[in-house]
Amino acid sequence: MEENRKIWRFPGNNYTQDQGIDTADMETFAQDPIASLARESCQNSIDARIDGKTAKIEFKTFDIMHDDIPGVERIEKEIDACLDYRKNNQKLYNTLSNMKNQFNNSIIHCIRVSDFNTVGLKGVSRTDDSPFFLLTKGTGISDKSGAKGGSKGIGKFASFVASSFNTVFYSTLNVDGEKGYIGICKLCSAKMDNTDEKTVGIGYYGIDEKNMPILEDFSIDKSFSRTTTGTDIYILGFRKNNNWKKELITKILDSFMSAIYYEELEIKVDDIDINKNTLSKIIDNEDYILKRSFNNIKSQYILLTDPNVFRNTLDIEDYGKVDIFLKGFSKEESDLATNECVMIRYPYMKIKTLPRISNVPCSAMCIIGDNNLNSLLRDIENPQHTNWEVNRIDDDDMKSELRHIIKTLNDSIINYVYDKLSSSEIKETDVEGASDYLPGIEDNNLGTGETDAIVEKPKIVKKVKNKVKDKIGIVPDDDGNSLSPGLGEHEEDREGSPIPDGNNDSSGGETHDSNNETGYKNDESDKEIMTLVQLSGMQYRLFVTNKNLGRIVISFTSLYTKENCELELKYLDDSNTKYDVTIYDCKINGIPVVIDNNKLKNIKIEEGKKYKVEMDTNLRELYTFEVKMYANR
Repeated sequence: MEENRKIWRFPGNNYTQDQGIDTADMETFAQDPIASLARESCQNSIDARIDGKTAKIEFKTFDIMHDDIPGVERIEKEIDACLDYRKNNQKLYNTLSNMKNQFNNSIIHCIRVSDFNTVGLKGVSRTDDSPFFLLTKGTGISDKSGAKGGSKGIGKFASFVASSFNTVFYSTLNVDGEKGYIGICKLCSAKMDNTDEKTVGIGYYGIDEKNMPILEDFSIDKSFSRTTTGTDIYILGFRKNNNWKKELITKILDSFMSAIYYEELEIKVDDIDINKNTLSKIIDNEDYILKRSFNNIKSQYILLTDPNVFRNTLDIEDYGKVDIFLKGFSKEESDLATNECVMIRYPYMKIKTLPRISNVPCSAMCIIGDNNLNSLLRDIENPQHTNWEVNRIDDDDMKSELRHIIKTLNDSIINYVYDKLSSSEIKETDVEGASDYLPGIEDNNLGTGETDAIVEKPKIVKKVKNKVKDKIGIVPDDDGNSLSPGLGEHEEDREGSPIPDGNNDSSGGETHDSNNETGYKNDESDKEIMTLVQLSGMQYRLFVTNKNLGRIVISFTSLYTKENCELELKYLDDSNTKYDVTIYDCKINGIPVVIDNNKLKNIKIEEGKKYKVEMDTNLRELYTFEVKMYANR
């Protein structure tokens, strides 16, 4: 019967909307067809994998003769009809003309994308929302849920964008034993024969007026026939270029490095096998990786394989847990650092990166597991699954909640990075080497000026290192040296006099109270006058952790054991004029500190102990800073 013939049918639009070629669904993936094909294909196959098995995907190129295209004459006729109808639209006419030229080549380049260890497309002969129906005839809808990678229902268009004349065949053998295939050709609306009605712009290679699939095996690749469950996508007129393999492999590794490493995914690109065992060899071969993406890919591999990487699990409030990986790099290895955190969502698909996490060379990775946090973020992903976009949610309360979730996640990552890279207790990475990247000053010499802007992240601004002097007196001169105490006369009402005028009891007089700015009497004796002296040789690291809130952290390891110390922080303008920093709140190693006249007082330090000074200040810009610690001697 005519209705059961295998032919192309281009249905009418029932006098409704005319369809063009450059639809929004197609344009979503048009910018980078090869990369889009790689990402969408791998994502779909991982989502369809059989529990407990590794999804395997093969990208295999092959050629067929023009006349071997199923229903070739009908496709050619429809392209001509589109050209005739769009002859007054120069842009569309040129696109169609180029399409016809590609279609008329005697040899047609094709690529087959096949997956294995997957369940195949269920519901081959159904006309409802079965997986087969949604893939071949649905748009903007999907049967995927939970932690599956795709859920927008438009990823299928990546295959059509990779075809020079928008023609694709889908074939499957599913776990229920069903098999079938269908062809789809996306053109534009054109006049139909013997009527003034237009087509919908899409043709189907099927068996009846319902455009049902053909319930048979299918292959136009003579080297392949399917014997196990899975799905095959045949893309006719494959838009390959001389660099297509490198582009494809680069995108696969950048997007699915974790999936490959955790043996959720294996890929074969023509004769190139990519799996956990071959990752190292593939990554280090410049023939397989685009230069611009090498650092991103290499750093992901290091984070997954290096035993010296910091690994931890962070609890993002009540939303779910994430696994965090961090690697700090020495100066010699800094070219491998990305200073970004790769954000990966189960099932191990990279979504985006969190940029500028530190100025110390490092790379980080965050993996969001199969949990509530995963589901919440998946719902606000864009169609390409490359970003989380809160404005996709209509409910204002939910928007606010999602913004809070994302900020909490980002802050948790950044705080973890800071805590690890600012701590000299860390042995696994070259944290001491991080000092190579911190500008230093000695004694009162100034550093290099302002730093770059900060957006909610730790920023290393300055390392302060004071020279150790051979001879230190009680009252230092401008260079920090003094051979003997300076005993000037005390001026009434003048602050800061190092030693008050008058006699002490050793010469028969009473001892005067010392000025609070300079020292105090020793509790054990009335005979000794103490004065504040700068502690030399101390090395400080200063971080601006939140510029907008004026939050600053200073870390140091003490070279002394002293009590009643004072810490002073000043900032400098372009002319090196010093100004006091207004300090609102401060803690040292989590313990509140006395703040008096913008100085930290009554500080007790021990030799060899590490200290973390956290303070809230009035500063909202970045400056050069000066840090000094004083002790009574």
